[in-house]
Amino acid sequence: MDVISYCNKLERQLTEWKAKIYSVIRVVDKLPVQEKQGVYPSIRSLHRIVDEINSELEQLKSACPADWSPSRQTIEAKMSELQSTLKRLSENVGGPLIPDSLSWVSE
Repeated sequence: MDVISYCNKLERQLTEWKAKIYSVIRVVDKLPVQEKQGVYPSIRSLHRIVDEINSELEQLKSACPADWSPSRQTIEAKMSELQSTLKRLSENVGGPLIPDSLSWVSE
């Protein structure tokens, strides 16, 4: 796979992840106030992850690095954090927030 194709694929994936995170945030926004207070740290973490995704997207738009190895560990760590946050959030609200499970986080 050439670098441009890889960057285009990564950009699509990041955009999809961001959309799914926003879907979770919208579900939580509809919860009663007391339930929202209990999951506020997780929501704050999701917003932080979205900010980081936006930063990566900006980097992709301005320059597609030939070697993503340095960023790979960061991205993998963020995906792990995202998975943990979504799992904790689902447990706190008593059920899954994403109908198709969390499998997309590890794609």
